[in-house]
Amino acid sequence: MDDLNDLYFFSAVVQHNGFSAAARATGVEKTRLSRRVAELERRLGVRLLQRSTRKLALTEAGLRFYERCAAAVDGAQAAYESLAELQAEPSGKVRLSCPVVMAQSYLAPILPAYLAQHPKVSLFVEATDRSVAQIEERFDLVLRARPQMDGDAGMVVKTLGTARRILVASPAYLDRNGRPANPSEISNFDVVSQLGDQQDGAAVWSVTSSAGEQARVRLRPRLVSSDLRVQHQATLHGIGIALMPEPIVAEALRSRALEQVLPEWSAGENLIHLVYPPPRGMLPSVRSLIDHLVEHLPKAIHDTPA
Repeated sequence: MDDLNDLYFFSAVVQHNGFSAAARATGVEKTRLSRRVAELERRLGVRLLQRSTRKLALTEAGLRFYERCAAAVDGAQAAYESLAELQAEPSGKVRLSCPVVMAQSYLAPILPAYLAQHPKVSLFVEATDRSVAQIEERFDLVLRARPQMDGDAGMVVKTLGTARRILVASPAYLDRNGRPANPSEISNFDVVSQLGDQQDGAAVWSVTSSAGEQARVRLRPRLVSSDLRVQHQATLHGIGIALMPEPIVAEALRSRALEQVLPEWSAGENLIHLVYPPPRGMLPSVRSLIDHLVEHLPKAIHDTPA
């Protein structure tokens, strides 16, 4: 494609009725404008302007060409202005991905205040337990919880808090089957587990006491699922003991729908962290949401456990 600047120069000459006026309006030297318009005519093989010492007029070809040029120049100007608007204050759409339980437990209470503070910003929040491809799926921010932070090449990873996995069961199940006195006794109970609990072909939980003692428990799963909501519901309905993130069971513990088993024992903590591109060139909308999450999420995480 030919140099789009030539379309801008030509349109300016027409809009300002001459090379001298166009030069004053654009700050481009008159001789350069004349040279670029002449080069444009040469490439097109038609005369666009009828020149005289006192006036300038469009030819028929020039009029047809100008109508399209003006639209192209206006569109380009609008594109620049739209970016300038985005950079002037937080506005536009921000895309965020996070696990379902984190959206419900952490984001739901704090996002309304952000939206009220930034009326020109719209949020797209995908609550999903799958691992998203942040760049390919165009997510500005990804919030996640993992035992350790993976290396994300070229991305910023900021830790905002931690969440334990604790042992829980329904009181009715424990009343029927008894309560384990130590981790080794869990092997005698039905459990609700997840796919990640498989080690060397067996279902195993590794737990640590508040005193630092470690235990490895071989399991007897009644249900295995990768979906935390399925695990949660099964545990509520008395299927067995589960090892679940504290935030997802906090409300059930408060209402006594679930009971914590062996409270002094828990699994390793998940690091809750935010992943986003380097700040250079970041839009104010994304930057403002990061600032909001960094300010409010740690407290939401801290306040959620029972």
